[in-house]
Amino acid sequence: MYPDWLNEIIRCPQSAERLTPTGNQYLRQDGYSYQIYDGILSAVYPKQIVGVDAKMNKLYNILAPLYDLNERVLVRLFTGVDIVAGRERIVSRLKLKPGMKILEVSPGPGVFQKYLRKELENDGKIVSLDLSMNMLKQCQIKSRDLDVYLIHGNAQHLPFCDNSFDALFHFGGVNLFNEPEKAINEFVRVVKKDGIVSWGDEGFSKEYPNNLRKKLMAKINPGFAMPRPSIPQGLYDVKEHEVYDGLAYLVTAKKK
Repeated sequence: MYPDWLNEIIRCPQSAERLTPTGNQYLRQDGYSYQIYDGILSAVYPKQIVGVDAKMNKLYNILAPLYDLNERVLVRLFTGVDIVAGRERIVSRLKLKPGMKILEVSPGPGVFQKYLRKELENDGKIVSLDLSMNMLKQCQIKSRDLDVYLIHGNAQHLPFCDNSFDALFHFGGVNLFNEPEKAINEFVRVVKKDGIVSWGDEGFSKEYPNNLRKKLMAKINPGFAMPRPSIPQGLYDVKEHEVYDGLAYLVTAKKK
């Protein structure tokens, strides 16, 4: 189901062992298996999700069918921010090139995928990984013509070998991961030397007015109250961008 180039880089997220595709599962040498459900490999580790990850995953599974509509309509009405235009500007800051192989972590219902495909053109390869299976099922619907490979996995335990991708993109979620810094170190690990590593999430810019709207957003979305994860070693050309009119941040960098 997955192409050979992707099978070559898929690994057990627990042991980093190579996995062998066999029928409707991927097998470790000791016989431990990861199953395929509705065309999506489930390579989640640990199997029992706990903490904030469990809470947010439950919420995202419920919100999956309405997530995009909420951002495009309700968020715009409340904040005045054109989320759709903002998505395109975010992807433009990544400086992707045609033919790249990119891992998108936490795609949600696939809201960035058409912009990624536009930048990568037809020869580029997109793998999207999310902890929410319901979000991935939305990707199947919305991105069926974009040639995107979907994997059910945990950003803090990526099921890929080192130096697998030319670029990695994550936007939305890292602030509320159980271990944000661990996830970002995983982002760096799976990207090739001189490859692009990028991540972002909610976060008010210093210039954002301290008004009632700001207070309400911080109360509704706990991600705004969390500190931005620290930037790990092993990166260069690091840039921090304020996006969505000061409601979020985006870090772009390259791997040493």
